[in-house]
Amino acid sequence: MYEEHQEGAITFLRPPLQDIPTTSMTVFFNPQSELNRDIAVVALQTFITEYELTHVRVCTPLAGTGVRPIRFAKEVEGIDKVIVGDANPHAVELIKKNRDMNGVGNLLEVYHMDANELLSQYTTFREKFDVIDIDPFGTPREFFDSAIRALRPPAFLCLTATDMPVLVGIRRKACIKRYAAVPLKTEYAHELAVRILMGCAVRQAAPLNIGLSPLLSFSIDHYVRLCCLAKEGDRDTWKSVSQVGFMIHCDQCGHRSITEGLIPQTLSCDQCKAEKVQLIGPLWIGGLGHEAFISKMSENLANFSLGEKRRISALLGMLKEEVNGPPTYFDLHQLADKLNIPVPPFQEVTKRLRDNGDFCVRTHFSPHAIRTSASEQTLIQLLSSLTLEE
Repeated sequence: MYEEHQEGAITFLRPPLQDIPTTSMTVFFNPQSELNRDIAVVALQTFITEYELTHVRVCTPLAGTGVRPIRFAKEVEGIDKVIVGDANPHAVELIKKNRDMNGVGNLLEVYHMDANELLSQYTTFREKFDVIDIDPFGTPREFFDSAIRALRPPAFLCLTATDMPVLVGIRRKACIKRYAAVPLKTEYAHELAVRILMGCAVRQAAPLNIGLSPLLSFSIDHYVRLCCLAKEGDRDTWKSVSQVGFMIHCDQCGHRSITEGLIPQTLSCDQCKAEKVQLIGPLWIGGLGHEAFISKMSENLANFSLGEKRRISALLGMLKEEVNGPPTYFDLHQLADKLNIPVPPFQEVTKRLRDNGDFCVRTHFSPHAIRTSASEQTLIQLLSSLTLEE
């Protein structure tokens, strides 16, 4: 019934693979999420080391086969206890088998329990968690409240969302209902997905006097991933809340801008003054990560044997470059199509923009896009001039 497989430093049993993992599987397992789990291991070790934590308590309340929590116990130093749960009795049975196969029975406690119910059992300070990793099939939204209540700040809250059609605006009404935010189906929708998820989490944490800030965030393959620092107190909570606002997208000239606060300060385009604009959000308008944390993760990669190490190294390199850049990005292929011209070499576009004093880097969100402080009109003029030079 189950197949033996190896990932990271562990060997485990998993269900036979399907072309597309579904919730109808006896025990849910997605092999395409190995990269997610690899990054989670490195991020967790970096967090524990950088924040000098000891006797670390971790919770993974949606464990599936148990690969993620077992890898945490086996590969990350400084962990005292990993509380593992799943509502599927077949999953719980398999987690225990995989736990015993890898000799981490002293670290893992496994429970047959709904995720929210499990998290609600750990609300006293001594029992709360330093790390909670929510990795559901679909949205993590329904677990925000119980997860934040079970954190012991300074803590590490990690969230995965795979409901991409909702977050990128294909299912607009579902996004408004689920995340209380208006999305936009546009070229930079995957960045908006990260920002909508982060903004929703911040708004959920604020009434509990918890401030969240992203140490690492990205959107690749079929999901969005956030790794957040959670801190308690009025100052940190207000600092997080003040980074929630709206994005304004102008349909007329393509200009994008941000407006702070939950009451939009303007509903017109900063550039062409058009009054017909798209209001996106509320969402996170701050930085998408912490440069020093990402650098430490890159350094720590050498200490792990990971199947996706090369790809992780490339991803972290891109994230470090773009983390302090302006919000949103431009797809050069789409701009070239609009102008009906060939796509100029990326290196030449980047060089010209930097020579002009603009910020410009490639973005991990799209292989065809750049993150730049230049406007769409500047890019159109540049692409047109480069075509004439050829």
